[in-house]
Amino acid sequence: MDVTSDEVEMETAPVSADELVEAMRQAADDAGFDLEPEQLEVARRLGSLAVGEASVPAHLYLWGAAGRGKTWLLDAYFQALPTERKRRVHFHSFFRALHRSIHEHRTAAAEAARATGEPGAGARAAAGAVANAVDRAVEDLLDEVDLVLFDEFHVHDPGDGTLMIRLLEALFSRDVSLITSSNYPPSGLLPDPVYHHIFEPGIAVIEANMTVVELAGDTDHRRSSAVQRRQGFSRGTWMLTGQEADDELADLGLPRPDAADAVTMAISGHEFRASAARGGVLWFTSAELLERPTSVGDYLAWAAEYDRWVLDALPAPEHLTREARARFVHLIDALCDLDVELHVIAATDRETFMTAETLGRGGFARDAFRTRSRLALLRTVG
Repeated sequence: MDVTSDEVEMETAPVSADELVEAMRQAADDAGFDLEPEQLEVARRLGSLAVGEASVPAHLYLWGAAGRGKTWLLDAYFQALPTERKRRVHFHSFFRALHRSIHEHRTAAAEAARATGEPGAGARAAAGAVANAVDRAVEDLLDEVDLVLFDEFHVHDPGDGTLMIRLLEALFSRDVSLITSSNYPPSGLLPDPVYHHIFEPGIAVIEANMTVVELAGDTDHRRSSAVQRRQGFSRGTWMLTGQEADDELADLGLPRPDAADAVTMAISGHEFRASAARGGVLWFTSAELLERPTSVGDYLAWAAEYDRWVLDALPAPEHLTREARARFVHLIDALCDLDVELHVIAATDRETFMTAETLGRGGFARDAFRTRSRLALLRTVG
């Protein structure tokens, strides 16, 4: 299985905890801000990790509310580590590759077993192929590294939760340090009470093997600070439906498509109708992208080809199904993680969209804090 990751090649050299902390402090200074006391404490905890030096690997689980600087700190730490033996892994991309590998292994194993004619052989072989696929994924992930940085760790799907338990157990059996960030404490993973018990063994594994550190603080920096350098996802906009939005998009080189631009996108055994797919631009209506059975895997696959997206005709949240609202959250997660430019044309402003009282319980309650924080990166128009 191919692992999608960011790797930095540097000459290996000894470095002290103080030097690592100073490197992170200097990175903040270069970016135009000072580390807050809570961030500095996390920097010290990161600097004290003995990566590649201790007989027992050190693992750290960093969690905290959205926008507190977790990803920035981990990126700065990753950059400061003077070693080639490290790998930063994108959560969504890794799981997409893992699911693809599992499907391939299960299909091949089942077909080979059925060819023997033995009753039930295909089903047994398919089940065994899942464990083989996870083991292979771990081997690919940990090949020649002392540290894996797994950013934006979360578990919302019970099937992914089961796979994650296998993955964590395999990771902790190797001499490799794991550092991960999350918006949730371990006990808050897979929070749906209907399924939470499925991941309780995974929570126990995390708490038994990892040092759990909270990045506290009252400020969501995405929502309180102006974006100084707009690129990728933060180049996007949230616009109210109307001529002003169309004019703004045209100025950005995104003219509204006409009927002749529509194209069928075939993926995952389904077909979806995009308003346009041209020159790195993907334009979908909300009805087609959110109300149809799209998945995170679809978003990741399309994002590999299209780095500018338009989500058109997004209605007030009460006019979306619960499934569509969940897909919206997953879409924002995927495009923000991959730093893909997104322009939303909506019937309401983004704050009203995320906090509408008409939704009642179960609207965006589970993920509202993270999604609102990420949407704050988008410039508002209209």
